[in-house]
Amino acid sequence: MPALILGAALLLTVAVIPAGAAPGQRPSAPLVAQDLDYVENPVDVPNPDRGFYRANDGMVVPVTGTGSGTVNVGDTRVTVGGAVVNTRVSHIYFDLRNFSSNALTARGVRYNAGYRAPANVSIESRPGDKPPYDYATHFDYWKANVLPTPRGTSQPLTVDALAYIRDKLQQVRNGDGVVIVRFDYDGPGFSWVDVDHPQDGYLDRSVADIEPDKDTLLGHIAQLKPILHEFEDVIMSVDGGWFGPWGEMHSTTFGTSPEAYAWLLDAWLDAVPASRSITVQGGAFLSWYNATYGTHYTFADIDQIPAPTPGTPEARFGFFNDSYAYGEDEGANYPDDWGSLSEGAWWPGSPLGDPDTYDRGRLMTWIRHQNNFYGGEAQGDETLWNTYPFVAWEASYAQTVYLNADYEDAVHDRWGDFEYTEESVGQEMTNAYQEPYTTKYAIFDPVYDGRTGAEYWRDRLGYRLVLREAGTNTWVRQNGTLEFVGSIQNVGFGNIVNKKNVSVVLKSRTDGTSYTTLTDLDARTWRPDLDSRASNTAAYRDLTFAVDMRELGSVPVGDYEVYLKINDPKETTANKRSIRFANKGDGIWDADLGANLVGSTQVVAADSAANVPVSTVSSGNGQVSIDFPIASANGKGYTVYLKELGAREPFAPYTDVNYNAKGAHIKKLTNGTTYLAYIEYDGGGKLARTTAVKFTPHKA
Repeated sequence: MPALILGAALLLTVAVIPAGAAPGQRPSAPLVAQDLDYVENPVDVPNPDRGFYRANDGMVVPVTGTGSGTVNVGDTRVTVGGAVVNTRVSHIYFDLRNFSSNALTARGVRYNAGYRAPANVSIESRPGDKPPYDYATHFDYWKANVLPTPRGTSQPLTVDALAYIRDKLQQVRNGDGVVIVRFDYDGPGFSWVDVDHPQDGYLDRSVADIEPDKDTLLGHIAQLKPILHEFEDVIMSVDGGWFGPWGEMHSTTFGTSPEAYAWLLDAWLDAVPASRSITVQGGAFLSWYNATYGTHYTFADIDQIPAPTPGTPEARFGFFNDSYAYGEDEGANYPDDWGSLSEGAWWPGSPLGDPDTYDRGRLMTWIRHQNNFYGGEAQGDETLWNTYPFVAWEASYAQTVYLNADYEDAVHDRWGDFEYTEESVGQEMTNAYQEPYTTKYAIFDPVYDGRTGAEYWRDRLGYRLVLREAGTNTWVRQNGTLEFVGSIQNVGFGNIVNKKNVSVVLKSRTDGTSYTTLTDLDARTWRPDLDSRASNTAAYRDLTFAVDMRELGSVPVGDYEVYLKINDPKETTANKRSIRFANKGDGIWDADLGANLVGSTQVVAADSAANVPVSTVSSGNGQVSIDFPIASANGKGYTVYLKELGAREPFAPYTDVNYNAKGAHIKKLTNGTTYLAYIEYDGGGKLARTTAVKFTPHKA
């Protein structure tokens, strides 16, 4: 945590200091707390890479021509469980049925209200059918009537096909949204038997393989690689896709093959930009992981897979759940989430372990360890898992980021009917988890007292950032160092997964001109906590930085507001797809800048000291070496000025220093503490000063 902890009791109005009143030749003033509202506003705050999404299926990629289909470009208002949501995420299903000789290009004979099976084909769901019911003859009849339908042709993607995909992604870029991309060979589920038997359950199964051969499929991925890199700025993530009906990675020969998942995910790791994640189901990840590392993990011990190290291939996998929070109330240790969480547990030969060893808590813990995207689409009748208070607690545990806004209304409406109160949230949960994952009670956040469960879900999906503390210099010289110290809390269910630039922006109060430079903050470290309440200060994350004013350019003397701008490193616009804080207060969000107000300062005239460049900064055990063009190796005329990063006090002279021909060697520092330092030279009244540098001593 920063050295200066700024609480509500310390809030001050920033004093305006005349340009000539800056004391001495100090490069900046002490830090003071900023007069801002640090309270969360319980309203919809649309942000990229999180929240309810709009599903855009029907995007049939043409062989020739321009094709069809309408894309949500990131500014669509919908109602979810009675809560109005401004969606920022589009989920595009690119249907490549025309490029596989096995894919069905039409629905074929499907059962409808007027359908009557022949006398020798049993189907209970139509009046007059009598037992015994013969699933086999029923399935065979359906199969015989659907398979003769037209097929595609296994072939490379054409010029028009690639242009179509680019056009849809460009539409997203032109809007203010991001996109989850999926590629499949059966977007409408033409190959899926979906016949209702009310008494005996469902006869749900795939009628045929629909993927092309392996080489054709890998060729399609290779052709898509340049497009994925071209539109990296607006791609939120890429679904594993490809296998099975709807590209949901199940049922077909490839969709139940560990070997196929190994080569598929290797191909995706190569084709998808390294900055972006690939969302898969559990069986796909287990298959790839075991093949890659020579392990034998199953659903019985998936939680024992080591948490991935950032930058490794395994760290790039998230989880897409096409039956989010569904299941039956069969008990704690039963592999039934409508074949979603447990996908792979039912594969032929049980290559990923006996289905009876599947445990929901273990899988959820693996998902939590991934620290990646988790989401999908809610489904089903009222069950233990998709109702309050358990559904919200589990979303926080698994760090849920996104859900389909259109599927399924019955579930969303139950959330909308739930009144979020301390009494209703405090009901004891009899959940399906085994030890050590059992939790009895969800945490009640008073910010949402009296609101609906749907409003809580709308706002908590993914990350949600609240500025909790802020302090900066009352004034800073044009060639000084602007410091900021503060804290931020992620009160959402999930994480910021994709890397973001965190920039500081100075905006002139006189003419509105802005000046921007990057900080070294990493928004991905602003992790959520199971306890999202403001009172949980342990969940506050460090928001401290320092920037050389010269990095901002030629900033004129005057009064400035200080903003933080958080957006994708490859964003091409001035203000789209920027992350907005959820604080109360007028003027916190500047839509033109796409940035959040965090304070104010005054820029005063540069001092007369000449600038001396620093060549290297080398931290060691309780020490640091700062190399610069030194005029006298014995240190005559030199003074080191030091302070802890974020300390309220100004820089002060520091004497535990040795000088040499390269520069200064500063000693007796505290390992793990981050410091700022600059070195000043007084050569007979002519001052020279290095820029302020930041370093953290540490043991090797």
